[in-house]
Amino acid sequence: MKNLLPFILISILISCQNQKEKIVFEQAISSVEELIKHSEEFETPEVITVTEGVHVAIGFGLANSILIEGLKGNIIVDCTESNEVAAKVKAEFNKISDKPIKAIIYTHNHADHIFGAGVMAGNDNPEIYSHELTNYYIDRLLNIVQPVVGRRSIRMFGTQLDAKSHINCGIGPQLDSDENTTRSLLRPTKTFKDKLEVEIEGVKIHLAHVPGETDDQLYVWLPEKQVLLPGDNIYKTFPNLYTIRGTPYRDVKKWANSLDKMRYLEPAFLVPSHTRPIKGVEKIKEILQDYADGVRYVHDQTIRFMNQGLTANEITEKVILPPHLSQSPYLKEFYGRVDWSVKNIFNGYLGWFDGNATTLLPLPLKEKAEKMVALAGGMENLVSNAQNALKSKEYQWSLELADHILRLDPEHKLAQELRFESLTGLGSQQSNPNARNYFLSQALEMKGQSMDLIAERTTDMVHSIPIQAIFEAMAVKTNPEKSLNYNKIAVFNFTDTSEKWSLHIRNGVTEIQPFAKENPDLEIKTTSKIWKEIVATIRKPLVAIAKGDLNIEGGIGNFSEFMDMFNED
Repeated sequence: MKNLLPFILISILISCQNQKEKIVFEQAISSVEELIKHSEEFETPEVITVTEGVHVAIGFGLANSILIEGLKGNIIVDCTESNEVAAKVKAEFNKISDKPIKAIIYTHNHADHIFGAGVMAGNDNPEIYSHELTNYYIDRLLNIVQPVVGRRSIRMFGTQLDAKSHINCGIGPQLDSDENTTRSLLRPTKTFKDKLEVEIEGVKIHLAHVPGETDDQLYVWLPEKQVLLPGDNIYKTFPNLYTIRGTPYRDVKKWANSLDKMRYLEPAFLVPSHTRPIKGVEKIKEILQDYADGVRYVHDQTIRFMNQGLTANEITEKVILPPHLSQSPYLKEFYGRVDWSVKNIFNGYLGWFDGNATTLLPLPLKEKAEKMVALAGGMENLVSNAQNALKSKEYQWSLELADHILRLDPEHKLAQELRFESLTGLGSQQSNPNARNYFLSQALEMKGQSMDLIAERTTDMVHSIPIQAIFEAMAVKTNPEKSLNYNKIAVFNFTDTSEKWSLHIRNGVTEIQPFAKENPDLEIKTTSKIWKEIVATIRKPLVAIAKGDLNIEGGIGNFSEFMDMFNED
């Protein structure tokens, strides 16, 4: 009994605590007016001098670019999203110092940080520093998921919206992506795994791997200046622990740990790659702590409710930041959202199944729509319900009902208009720009506006993609309807690299091997650069054949049939 006494006392204490009145957290709701005010963070393009020799360009594009002055040359950290934006920033940097660029540092692989690199480098041939994973993610972005991520990015950033509809992108004014946009990419020349300490033009620079918004994220620490460049691991909004444009799982626990590492450096200056710089050791320490605590809170509370058996949707209703965090200007939901983050954490740990048997084998969407029509008492009643919901400004409900109607009758004019009005109504209410832009962009699509990526990939950019990534991009386009009864091997002989690769299309799948398989049906002889251009549709295969740049053994007709297995049409 004596040994049980401590446990009894603990149980009594817990029981007493449970009887106390529970604190109820209230959702901190932002308004569209607050989002408009948030534009002050970056609405005027300017270069801010952070401290001697360190300058940051804000408001020119979606991301910032940072200039670090060296003795006989300079360093650029992050290069913006396009040549056009980079040219504007470079012109402003040259007013401060026109010394040659000796190094460029990518804090991570995102397009808005790398695709102005050619302009930033000019003819200076700088070293390009990054984490060792950056190349992998660049290739993934350019190839395998480029169509879907590109389309969803245009919606999320609202690049097709007019000035009245588009307020900002939360982390910057806008993403430069239109018919006039061009891009350039310089591949990393110096990479590292954990840490790298270098001295460039008299400037001591510490680079460290700090996974967060991306797995390849790094920070740039200038110890002699006490300046920390955290990349995208912190900006003045709640972090994008999940992005609706689509991304691999973002490990939020690692993100919080990375923020702790940066906090313990005790920087005097913090220069994010989005939003404005921060000065003062104590102020930065407090902001980094709150930011890490916000991330950690959402993670831990999501896991807590997961372990209680709640589904992801149920958890989103319960995980609300406590007041001391939700009131922080650095945790307002002007980019990421807590509810989206909860779902991402749930999926990262448990996958898509929410644990409720009802969702394990859901009805096919068309069958569910048919049953909704029957439940409503016919199509006219369902349409009437959707109209009433719209009149009552129950936009989400009217949107869902319109989707049921359009699933059964895609040409239903009234349902199309209901969906357009619902999307517009939802979008106009959103203070989160990602949600706002996505709703309003999909409304535009209802009126025929394309959301396909406008800017073309350049020849140099295509040439930089590894040949394996080119073949992997082909494989994910395999058309099973065309290739289900097809079984052919093509061997590629690249004369410039002395490599041989095999593509074996059989019964709806494509196998890729870095060697020549025996008894191929086709043998293709060319250079790797020409083949990359053909796959990227920069060069036409028949023209290459006519010029002798592409040699086919096995018949041109068979080659055309082979390549047709990767076409949707």
